[in-house]
Amino acid sequence: MKTNPEPPKEEPAGITSLKVLGARLTWAALGPLAFLIALWALVVRRKTWLSWLDAVFAGIVGLMLLGRWVEQRSGAATTLTGEPATLAQCRRYTVTLPAVAAIAWLAAKTLRIYVLA
Repeated sequence: MKTNPEPPKEEPAGITSLKVLGARLTWAALGPLAFLIALWALVVRRKTWLSWLDAVFAGIVGLMLLGRWVEQRSGAATTLTGEPATLAQCRRYTVTLPAVAAIAWLAAKTLRIYVLA
């Protein structure tokens, strides 16, 4: 009995420029690190609802979204595991990240203003 061989998996094109490398590092490594540092700063530094740190936090989230979009448009988009990324995965990221960021921001502000005050 013959078994059907698996079709070859499509390999991503790979990083093709410094712009794509920067975009990948922004959404996959440096962005999340900056996100956590900014979130920590929101908890320990400001007692007000809005400050310049909030703008920095929002900017970091925006840069992470931009990095994901740039990588997706390059044709070399991959997941964190190295598999080719689909447009549906990119869309899910662009919906999930702002929602998670908003919840994290609200939790950090609530913690700082009402619990640690």
